[in-house]
Amino acid sequence: MKLPFTPTTLLQQGPHIAILVSATRLEVEEGRAVGLEFPELPVRALIDTGASLTIINPQIATTCKLKQTGHQKINAVGGEAGEYPEHAAAISFPGTDLPSLDTARVVACPIIRQPFFSCLIGRDILRKWLFLYDGRSGDIEIRG
Repeated sequence: MKLPFTPTTLLQQGPHIAILVSATRLEVEEGRAVGLEFPELPVRALIDTGASLTIINPQIATTCKLKQTGHQKINAVGGEAGEYPEHAAAISFPGTDLPSLDTARVVACPIIRQPFFSCLIGRDILRKWLFLYDGRSGDIEIRG
């Protein structure tokens, strides 16, 4: 799958992709059986090779009713570290041929560039892909 950007857009915003975040399929099925609703939220995600884990803004975890599975220590750019809630989520990539992730570990941590992105796709997801970045042409290619 190719994501066409201009070199200027890549420089200003970095490579990003539209995703859908929701609770895991099992949680959605169990919840609906007792009348609960679990929303699926469209989010713009920055593909961040500097992030070891996938990060979402905490509001996404709340809105999507993601199940907390623990805590994770995060070292932010600038050296600040903190413990943040870890959740189980389903992530899909609409309009692409990338396979959905039914159970992905995400950490709910405020993202500094919030006006642009509400998710950072980390190396935990990138390790499942071939990711090609051509800064000269602005072309991004992802193969799942």
